[in-house]
Amino acid sequence: MKPRLLWWLGTALLVLAVHSDWNVPLAAWVFPIFLLRYARQVPVRRAIRMVGLSLLIGQVFWLGVTGLLFVLSGLLAFLLLAVLQTTAFLADRLYADRAVPLRTLVFPVTLVAGEYLFTVITGFGDFGALGSTQSGNLPLLQTASVTGVYGLTFVLAWFASVVNTGWAEGWPRVRRTALVHACVLGLVFIAGGARLLFDAPTTNTVRVAGISPSADADKASSGALERIGVKYWRAQEVGAADPVAVGAAFAPVTEDLVTRTRQQASAGAKIVVWPETHARVLERDQDALLKRVGAEARQAGIHVGLAYALYTKQAPYIRNLAVLVTPTGEVAWTYDKTHPTPMEPMTPGPGIVPTADSAYGRLATVICYDADFPGLMRQAADKETALMLVPANDWPGFGSLHAEKATFRAVENGYSLFRHSTHGNSTAVDSQGRVLGHADYFRTDQQTLVADLPVQPRTQTVYSRVGDVFAWLCLAVAALCPLWTYRRGRTGKR
Repeated sequence: MKPRLLWWLGTALLVLAVHSDWNVPLAAWVFPIFLLRYARQVPVRRAIRMVGLSLLIGQVFWLGVTGLLFVLSGLLAFLLLAVLQTTAFLADRLYADRAVPLRTLVFPVTLVAGEYLFTVITGFGDFGALGSTQSGNLPLLQTASVTGVYGLTFVLAWFASVVNTGWAEGWPRVRRTALVHACVLGLVFIAGGARLLFDAPTTNTVRVAGISPSADADKASSGALERIGVKYWRAQEVGAADPVAVGAAFAPVTEDLVTRTRQQASAGAKIVVWPETHARVLERDQDALLKRVGAEARQAGIHVGLAYALYTKQAPYIRNLAVLVTPTGEVAWTYDKTHPTPMEPMTPGPGIVPTADSAYGRLATVICYDADFPGLMRQAADKETALMLVPANDWPGFGSLHAEKATFRAVENGYSLFRHSTHGNSTAVDSQGRVLGHADYFRTDQQTLVADLPVQPRTQTVYSRVGDVFAWLCLAVAALCPLWTYRRGRTGKR
């Protein structure tokens, strides 16, 4: 096959494998084969230039379909990711032939190292991980309980490397390598299937309901804000406006959420979750809202996970909060978002995941983007969390991938996870990644997600104990790879 055709096939499949709403899981297995083959057939400089261009096209495509193309920090960060990924293809070109008999491991090790280095350098969470495209592959997904998402990246990249090596050298010459790879890949799927079959979550469940305000309530609130000339995303402007008028404009949404909280409690929900920042509250009105919700929680005997934007008089004039009200009517925690997105001009929280005991097991929470940071989510596993509540707020083009990424956190840490998103996809998953409930904000007038989630006892995972040890090992091996292959080359010459 001609190099030009290899490049076009690899690039076309790549844009379907960058984990967007266009995601095709099979493409993540296949596209590296063509780009690896291309890089082996052309001069090194051309390989660097053209493979780098292909990976850059993939990142720009991802930024475009997710609506982040014009966010400068994101553009610069994902340019770095393209460079790090290009390094993996370059390493295969330069070192694989010298690394016999481990030549097929050069590419997966360096790709994992690049992905992990990206998270360490940029602080963008685990975005860019090739393995995150496989959230629907339940047997393979169980690998995350040991290695995190990077183990899945390794499996996909190793498969591509073996196929490319067999294609380049002929299968008879790499028969032993292919057999070893097939056995390991088979064991990965068998072990994952065994975990699903023999280590199923508990049958003890709790009913959780995620609610969102109706379109009518949204329209009433937006109209009232427009009449007084206030934009809710301009926090300082909100704080400077007439508080009576602003409070009245915010009221339709909070009133609707309180009403729907009562309705879901009557329908049997034991925990009710509000979405991130859809409700907006002035600092002076916060106590009144919490007292009112506390009375509802006490009367119904439920937990209510409120989430709202709190407007303050002090810069930066806004906080992104999650508050848990217990069946006694008391506030168990008030949590500030640890990782605001680049579009959120607010002070980050202290980075401590709050927990609270309940009759259903230990509860914990983070907010939306926080769930993309495995280290933060592992805090809850250390605190023996049974159920993680994640209020969220997405936008078209971002909701599906964000919900799928949260599935990895449940598997990695062994707890059930309820992610309720406004302007996006809401999901309820158990500790093995089974989706037990799903709702799409854009397909209904008023989004409600109700699911019975397994709780207590919680499954302890290897990953929750050791963290990113696998990624660090790959990073160490990738750093040593040039030295090792250089020494083998000198020995061979002698």
